[in-house]
Amino acid sequence: MNSGTNWRILVVEDKELFRTQLLEAIPGFVDAPDTAEADLCANFEEAVQRLQNDRYDLVILDLKDDSDGWALTDDEPAGLRVFEHLKKTKFVPVIFYTALAHKVRSLETSFIRVVEKTETTARVKDEVQRVLATRLPALTRQVDEFQRSYMWDFVNTHWKDFTNAHEQVDLAYLLARRLALSLEKEARKLGRKMSGKSVPMADPKNIHPMEMFIPPPVGPDRQAGDILQGKVGDTDSYWITLTPSCDFEQAGRLHNVLIAQCIPLVGEPEYKNWVKDPKANAAPLKALISDNREEVQSERFKFLPGTFFFPDSIVDFQRLWAVPPAELAKLKVIASLDSPFAEAVLARFSRYFGRLGTPDIDKTVFLNRLEATLPRPKVEGTPPASVITATAGTPTASTKDEVAIAPAPKEVPPKNAVVIPYGKESPTTPSATSNAQEKPSAKLTGEIK
Repeated sequence: MNSGTNWRILVVEDKELFRTQLLEAIPGFVDAPDTAEADLCANFEEAVQRLQNDRYDLVILDLKDDSDGWALTDDEPAGLRVFEHLKKTKFVPVIFYTALAHKVRSLETSFIRVVEKTETTARVKDEVQRVLATRLPALTRQVDEFQRSYMWDFVNTHWKDFTNAHEQVDLAYLLARRLALSLEKEARKLGRKMSGKSVPMADPKNIHPMEMFIPPPVGPDRQAGDILQGKVGDTDSYWITLTPSCDFEQAGRLHNVLIAQCIPLVGEPEYKNWVKDPKANAAPLKALISDNREEVQSERFKFLPGTFFFPDSIVDFQRLWAVPPAELAKLKVIASLDSPFAEAVLARFSRYFGRLGTPDIDKTVFLNRLEATLPRPKVEGTPPASVITATAGTPTASTKDEVAIAPAPKEVPPKNAVVIPYGKESPTTPSATSNAQEKPSAKLTGEIK
């Protein structure tokens, strides 16, 4: 049975009337089986302390507090100072509920909403439900729950095994890795919750396109697989870095960085033909996005799927630019390819430029040689194929792994020859009688003429 989620909301409001209205309305802001509860703060100082010490899913924040130290100014409403403090400590969506809505309209996003105090609490409810519908509060809960369960169930249980400082450092990396793996496994469930049934999920055997990218890149250092945006020469486009990451570590030795242009998929003929007739022209487009482009050297191209920050693109390893590091720094780095996808792009590029052309084998000569090894057609009167004709009396192997004796060919005996049946003793063998020449053996079937 699903017990639902108990959402915690912090209300920061110096006017008692508005605090009371919100306190009464908040339990109705969510639908069963979920529940909602509120903590009230009458001033900003208390709000800062609560945000540091407690966990909340959402904050309803006024801009004005007439208490000492938080007086309103025209340039910076006091509530904005609380908001900035909040951003430095944790991620919590905010709904500004204020008479100075015009001061914060420019900040509105899916996680920062603005409600004018002249509007009712029903309007606040709409915005709360809109924020919760993004599922980002659910994601932050998922991260917090993982940390809680892992720290208690594993780290607390095995802490005695981390006997020295080095092993305790190992724990930090282990925690980060486990968190990544946990979120990766939960991504499908979370994606389903965030999108409902309107968006198909990736097959479990495959990956979702977002799993290939890390936006924005981790750290300031450039590396192979960085996705760039900007103008190189007269060309304004997306680019991918092909210079190995280790080269960027050699300060002063890297004179040029190799980048390849990413061509938007929508401009390619396979896509244009598919738009005209999706059923009839699907095969070439599938081949293109499967990195097996038809009628060309397929290794020349690499498909990169699109995301919210990057269009579906084809990397063309013939559209290369070598740019100095100073020029590279002018390009915007929007993401990095994650491992092993960055390595796969470099390996494909290396195969394309490292390929070695050789003359083709003469296929006619080869086929003629193969034909010469084929069995000859059976001619009437020849022995069965299961018996191989050999010298008379020689054992041969049949197809049933039995020993067969090939029959001796019939020959006309020369004149004055003695015909001896196969297997009979010759009159000249040691077993013959000493007077064999005087009296023919009874074993002879012919006479000496």
